[in-house]
Amino acid sequence: MSTLWYEITASTPPGQVEAVSEIMRNASPGGLSVEEPMDLIGMDEGFHVREGEPVLIRAYLPVSELGAVLTDDLRTRLQDFPGVELTAKPLFEQDWSVSWREFFGVVDTGGRLVIVPSWIEHEPRPDQLVIRLDPGQAFGTGHHESTRLCMASMETLVEPGMTVLDVGTGSGVLAIAAVLLGSGPVTGIDIDPIAVDVAVENTEVNGVADRITLRPGVLEPGHGARYGMVVSNINRDANAALAPAFAEVTEPGGVLILSGFLAEHAATVTAAMTAYGFRLREKRHERDWCMLAFIRKAE
Repeated sequence: MSTLWYEITASTPPGQVEAVSEIMRNASPGGLSVEEPMDLIGMDEGFHVREGEPVLIRAYLPVSELGAVLTDDLRTRLQDFPGVELTAKPLFEQDWSVSWREFFGVVDTGGRLVIVPSWIEHEPRPDQLVIRLDPGQAFGTGHHESTRLCMASMETLVEPGMTVLDVGTGSGVLAIAAVLLGSGPVTGIDIDPIAVDVAVENTEVNGVADRITLRPGVLEPGHGARYGMVVSNINRDANAALAPAFAEVTEPGGVLILSGFLAEHAATVTAAMTAYGFRLREKRHERDWCMLAFIRKAE
């Protein structure tokens, strides 16, 4: 019999999604999903997001002594968020892998890139670049604003042959996007080994595994390589803390694309990057979320 898990769901106001996601991600060894309120227009037509409604953040904890401790810790830490409603239900691991598929349709980013879930048949336009994706237990379906914002910026900033580092690669969607847009070799890292396994499978499905190197871990000073583009779609605090490492791994004149935080936190992230020799080039918004693109100043 498969391992029994608890699915912990936090119904969260949109403005608190970033903070609550970080708390739940740190507690969840079984993966995390963020489900925005949406209506499927059709399996081939995509979706419509219902703005202003609560977002469902789901964490998966094992039915064990560890799971009980983690669940109790979550309840305690989320007491600081009175707008969040927390619920739990038992779930078999074998059911988890397919239960969320009904929520995801085709994601047309409005540019050249289109994300097509692996279980959907879709006929793209002749000019579109198709990313076939099965997110599994990893972040990065393309339905979240931060992912779409990064992809939109990458469409204009990826140059032929440039090396790319994808920090917090999740499902590998941004790494795959870089290759399809004409980049050179891509390196992806993620703190979650489950996400790395998912990303490897997605690179193979998209026929780009030979151009993308993926490994578990975190970005630290002394990484040992430099890149023409660095993409980090994580969160405000983590991006700000990584400013010294970003300065080491981004080539002079190279591009740093950051997202995963709300527009109200853009000034904090910008200040952290400019202190380490980055110049703001571009800012994009979608709903409450923000993407910032920087240029590394010449040494």
